[in-house]
Amino acid sequence: MGIYFNPGNGSFTKDKNSQLYLDKTGLIEYLNRVICTNANCISVSHARRFGKSHAAGMIDAYYSRGCDSSDLFENTEIASKDSYAVHLNKYNVIHLDVSSFWDAYKDNVIEKIQEYIYDELKQVYSDQIDYTKIISAVLMSVYNISGIPFVIIVDEWDCVIRNGGNKTLVHNYLQFLHLLFKSEESKTFLALAYITGILPIKKIKDESALNNFREFTMLKSKQLTRYFGFTEDEVKKLCLTYDMDFESIKAWYNGYLIDGLHMYNPNSVVQAMLDHDYDFYWKNTSSFESINTFITMNYAGLKDDVLAMLSGDKIRVNVNTFQNDLTTVASKDDALTALIHLGYLGL
Repeated sequence: MGIYFNPGNGSFTKDKNSQLYLDKTGLIEYLNRVICTNANCISVSHARRFGKSHAAGMIDAYYSRGCDSSDLFENTEIASKDSYAVHLNKYNVIHLDVSSFWDAYKDNVIEKIQEYIYDELKQVYSDQIDYTKIISAVLMSVYNISGIPFVIIVDEWDCVIRNGGNKTLVHNYLQFLHLLFKSEESKTFLALAYITGILPIKKIKDESALNNFREFTMLKSKQLTRYFGFTEDEVKKLCLTYDMDFESIKAWYNGYLIDGLHMYNPNSVVQAMLDHDYDFYWKNTSSFESINTFITMNYAGLKDDVLAMLSGDKIRVNVNTFQNDLTTVASKDDALTALIHLGYLGL
């Protein structure tokens, strides 16, 4: 059991032991349908505090050979499905939180990610593998020795994109992800790729690093919508359990309509239930500076549109021009689309 290679189930254990826990293991049933198929690359981009990292820990606990999670998943939604036992703790898992590496290493983040992975592989495979090779070749060697395919989970995958004004670094980072998810070797060793972030996959002309991913975003989450955030029915049940007024909760926290479902930010709802109080909980997860730049640009009346929305009006937005980063915002539509993905505006 390692930190990055075949992690344990500690993260999901803490979630299950929390005072307020909602079963979102149905997500695993979907992943089990696409694992080891041509549709095995999944990207989930949602605003902060929408349960992305919680889901990543749950996926660790389910697939990783570094633990036995049968007791953890007992009586959950996935445990009743036919695919449950087929995949439980059967894969070599690599789990990366890119934001942690970015905080520590910045410009050499790629080299450090690879170094940490190799250090843990050496503990298991010692000198059986040539660690001077590129990462896709190293993982292919592990697969050849073990016969066990990989599930690769990358949390905060877009951290380099959001924070890296260095175009060379962004390009190299995307090429690194290409080795993990789209190289010739990955066609053999990769059972499942699951990446999460705030922004959708970066659009770059002639860049094909991640164009094999199926995306689930704040704009369209399709069949995964209910697994990120709390549904209205779930919130109603929580209000009964915690003796909270649903209409008040709805007035405070009903900010998102995703694929026809009214979704609530779980961080805000959980805090309100546990504190038995209504407050602006979500605003403390990010600084105002992250949106102030967009608002003060005032592209073609952007500031006026924001003020209008604060007054209850609706504004039409073309979301198709956004390049999925925060450094090439070039229009009012781009700025508003960025604010949707960041969670400050709802559809």
